Amino acid sequence: MTHRSSASTSQTSAAPLAIATAIILVLVIIGATMIGNGQAGAAIASDPSSSSTPTRTGTAQPSTTRPTPSTAASPSSPTPTSLPTPATIARLDGLRPITSAAGFTHPGVLVDLPGLASTRAHILAGDSPWTALFHDLRASPYLGRDAPDFTGFAPAGAAGPDAPPCSAAHSGGCVSYCGSFNVPDVGCSLQQSDGRAVYGLSLMYSYTGKSVYAHRAIAILNGYASHYRGSEGSNGPLITAWMAEQMIRGAELIRYTYTPGKGQPAFDVEGFSSMLRASVVPTLTTFDYGRNNGNWKLSAADGLMNAAVFLDDRGLYDQAVAMWREATRAYIHLSSDGGQPITPVGGDGRFDSRPMLSCRWLADKPSACQTRPKTDPNLAVQHGQNQESCRDFGHASMGLAAIVNAAQTASLQGTDLYGEEQERITTGVLYTVQVAQNQSRYGWPAGFCAGTTEPANGMSLTELAATLVYREYVIRRGISMRPIAIPGYPASSDANPLGSFIAAHRTSSSPVRNVSSWEALTFFDARMPRRGG
Repeated sequence: MTHRSSASTSQTSAAPLAIATAIILVLVIIGATMIGNGQAGAAIASDPSSSSTPTRTGTAQPSTTRPTPSTAASPSSPTPTSLPTPATIARLDGLRPITSAAGFTHPGVLVDLPGLASTRAHILAGDSPWTALFHDLRASPYLGRDAPDFTGFAPAGAAGPDAPPCSAAHSGGCVSYCGSFNVPDVGCSLQQSDGRAVYGLSLMYSYTGKSVYAHRAIAILNGYASHYRGSEGSNGPLITAWMAEQMIRGAELIRYTYTPGKGQPAFDVEGFSSMLRASVVPTLTTFDYGRNNGNWKLSAADGLMNAAVFLDDRGLYDQAVAMWREATRAYIHLSSDGGQPITPVGGDGRFDSRPMLSCRWLADKPSACQTRPKTDPNLAVQHGQNQESCRDFGHASMGLAAIVNAAQTASLQGTDLYGEEQERITTGVLYTVQVAQNQSRYGWPAGFCAGTTEPANGMSLTELAATLVYREYVIRRGISMRPIAIPGYPASSDANPLGSFIAAHRTSSSPVRNVSSWEALTFFDARMPRRGG
């Protein structure tokens, strides 16, 4: 991170007390200034869990101070050693949920007040693993992000990624331009980082009561309210969905938990709502996500649900629920579905034929899928497999996480999507976890992906919403998530594979990625298995 130093002098005194006081004062001023002026670009580049944010030429981002939007005062600098205290969280403990005229409970996007209060109490008590997970959040470079200047974006209406840089002063607003896998990347990684930052800062405020974190979140939110006009390019619809998944979580929390004092920055709720309706919702509701891999449509359903709750829009909410139901059934296969997966809606009908649908599930790897026209590769789809299992488990876990995150938000609003697709969700998660845990020892399941998947295929489950699934089904509903039978694998000796995954991967850090961020901290439960326990 880049820092500005502040100079301070103290007069030498013969009195030891005066010397000590002056030294302490200097250290406090220098430390606060250094913390406050760290630049987000350098911080994000050092974050191993985030993608880098290159400029158009791929060079390092200049460490220039980002101007604050006129709608928000410049945020103060968060103190990296800040911990919740009874005094700072007293007002938060007194908050109560609000029910809107449209029947929505607020805050009600992924997290709610009882859940925040429970985590806050564990942090205050110094309980494990909440304390370690909280320190992980507190140390995140995303918490150092400030108001965006949009110089990494393109002007709205630009013909393509080579347009001149935009800025917060551009009257027409700014867009990100995102190619496949964010190549080119004009504001795309910056937009993703801003979304994560808003959510992380809102959580930090919710856990500590320190208004500085709310101020930083508001500076970013108000910047997007004033200047963001959408995402262009082939990856633009996916970046829009990811932004709606993460940024709106934080916007909902700030809106219903933070009250500015006199002279403090206020969240421009009206401006942010207008931006969502003009630049986010149209993409989520009109783009044909069915043409792409399933995690796209599932993220769109999750993001649209978030937007609907924030906007108090019952019609949008119903649309999001319908999208979730269709996409979830087309993403995870159950043996009761029959001999082939359920055909997804959309995609111009391209997956209506068996060869096209089978090749979609096989990630086009078999030779039969590389002919024109494609021929039937004889897919033997397995119970619990999902549409991206043959692609890699990283994308498969992203699709599962979007399913679970949306179901969690719906549960806060009185819609039991968890219950509707209990077997599909639990079976899909168990299949993914068990293959990831056993592949190195036993190889791929018998007949898996027509034998075309190489052992080097990505096995990351970083995005998997494991603690949410375990808390909802095992702890709250009393469902036994015992291992499922997988072709070619011996009967599992681990009676609790998901619990083993949580104990190994969710008790010391809380991954921050495209769909799920800080999930272990926000949803860990004392009844979950722990490392060594």
